Amino acid sequence: MDHPRVLVVDDDKDVGEFLRDALSRWNYDVSLAAHGREAVRLISHQIFDAALVDIWMPEMDGLQVLDEIKRHDPALEVVMMTGNPMVETAVQALKSGAYDYLIKPLNLDELQHLMQQVLEKRFLSREVHSLRSRLADHLAVKDLVGGSPGMTRVKEVIATVADSDSPVLIEGESGTGKELVAAAIHRQSGRAKGPFVPVNCSAIPADLMESEFFGHVRGAFSGAVADSLGLFRSAHGGTLFLDEVAELSPALQSGADHVFSPEVQRAFPARCQRHLPRCDHRIDRVRLPR
Repeated sequence: MDHPRVLVVDDDKDVGEFLRDALSRWNYDVSLAAHGREAVRLISHQIFDAALVDIWMPEMDGLQVLDEIKRHDPALEVVMMTGNPMVETAVQALKSGAYDYLIKPLNLDELQHLMQQVLEKRFLSREVHSLRSRLADHLAVKDLVGGSPGMTRVKEVIATVADSDSPVLIEGESGTGKELVAAAIHRQSGRAKGPFVPVNCSAIPADLMESEFFGHVRGAFSGAVADSLGLFRSAHGGTLFLDEVAELSPALQSGADHVFSPEVQRAFPARCQRHLPRCDHRIDRVRLPR
């Protein structure tokens, strides 16, 4: 499991090391920046889930760093820190988009609780803005209409595979409800509280497919005006439904051994598997009636 990534910006080396040790104990992946310009460089090349920024720093102060962070990633939550609290500065930071304001010396219990709130908001925001936001609250087993023996069997299989962590291959002609089945499996699984991210692989332009799946940083290509987590990280803790998976480009298929487990690779259609290593792991199947 990926640990949340936190950027710590402070020109006091002792404070930076203190925060890295504490955050690492709480299972955060921490990057340190000793000054504002280094922080801007890191933000331009990496994706973070939260940032802790000292206000009073030489050359480029924390408020300027906050502005740069919000320019690169408006959704990134930033907590400001200072040993010289001033009401005006605190108000300015909050108006500029800071999540909160901490006074040094830091109280670790307060910091830990605040970081939990920050990450919860970050991941909730990610879920809300994901592709599943249009359908997640409405797609469930009750949406599967029909009481024929075939549909009854589909519902039974859904209930069975939902308890499994095995990849699921859903087969059926266009219009038979594959996405409804995928959503039903998600909502009955242990991942129901996570995001459901449906992806129509045939609708993604070939030249943007890699960045859509793996994400990118701002400025990586023309039109990349903000950092993007990518579909894989957006679906973290939930379910990624790949519709029309056979439309994945050969270039992306060839890199699948670095992303997909062998079980998932086996779920690819035969014409995709020419690019993938052979494997013999179990796959759960749901075959929809016509």
